Formats: sequence, C-alpha cells, structure tokens
Amino acid sequence: MSIFASLDAPDGDGHTDGCASWDKHGGIWELSSRPCDCGQPDSPIVYQGSHVLPAETDERGGWVNIALIPGHVRYWRENPCAPAETEPVDAPPDPFLRFGVNNETVILTRRNVEQIAASPTYWLEALEPPGQPTGGVGAPDPQEAS
Repeated sequence: MSIFASLDAPDGDGHTDGCASWDKHGGIWELSSRPCDCGQPDSPIVYQGSHVLPAETDERGGWVNIALIPGHVRYWRENPCAPAETEPVDAPPDPFLRFGVNNETVILTRRNVEQIAASPTYWLEALEPPGQPTGGVGAPDPQEAS
C-alpha cells in the first residue's frame, strides 16, 4: 500500500469527456480501443529534443506525478499501537515530495521544491495574458484575436 497521496498534475489520460477514447460500461467510464479524437488538450506535450520548438498542435502524452506523504502516516509508523483518538488532526505533511515524469521518479526535499518552484512561478508570471500560450509555433496570433 502506498504511503503517498497524489496531488493534481497533468497526465496522458487527459481526454475530454466527449472523446472517442471513452466508453461507458454499466455506468462506469473506461478507455475504449477507439483512437483519441480530442487531442488530449490537458496532457503534456511530448518532448522531441532540445532543437525542436514545441507547438500546441504537437503530439500529447506522458504524465507528471506529484505526491505527498500525509502527516498521519509517520505518526502511525512511529506509534503503531497508539489509540485512534491520539492521531493528530492537523499534522503537516512529511517533508518529502514525490515528483515523477513518465517513468522517472525522484523524492524532493523542501529545499529542492523551493528551488524548483521559483522557475515555473517566474515563467507563469511572464506569460501574458495569464493561462494563455504566448508566442512560439502554434500559439494564437494576437493580431488575429482582435
């Protein structure tokens, strides 16, 4: 049983609700054998090398996994015989974060996360308007939008 609790992150199953790759069987949605027709807009773009400019229209796939260890896990590992009422309700998560891309996974410390968090934050703040692709091949032309 995993001790990690996954956080929200993009993955290769990011098909939209109306995509042909979904089938409903007995009230449960499952991936079908039909090819995707939505382009997986929420999935990461497949990396093609440092010499290739990415585009919104590039192939999508792969996944990112971010997970923490909830605070109660360490408590129960260190106090396996403790009565249930002694479990701390507001224990902070463990100071380790699991970070994976495709099949490569590392464990990050708080310092690692602080160092990494600064870069995407800088990048996000530099984008105009927020949440929209800026420049690059496949990005909307701002002149055409007006």
